[in-house]
Amino acid sequence: LCIVGGFFHYFSDPAPWVRRAFIWSGEAYLSYSLGALSVMGLTASIYVWFNNTAYPSEFYGPTGAEASQAQAFSFLVRDQKLGENVATAQGPTGLGKYLM
Repeated sequence: LCIVGGFFHYFSDPAPWVRRAFIWSGEAYLSYSLGALSVMGLTASIYVWFNNTAYPSEFYGPTGAEASQAQAFSFLVRDQKLGENVATAQGPTGLGKYLM
């Protein structure tokens, strides 16, 4: 599918509104490519920060959202799902991590 799309874009001309909207020079192509790379990098960093499926907490430690001060509630939810009795966790390692 990608090869067919590559041939299509190689042999076809852009639509008139696309010709008017973009600047057609080498410097512009470079800036468009750098802009696309920055968007992809931002998307990847957000994916890694919040995704608990690809980076499970049990193997890699808490995700960024779980480890941040504002997301202490996610520790409670996770530990309750794992069977931890959070209400009676009064020891030095118990409620302290929930009350950051």
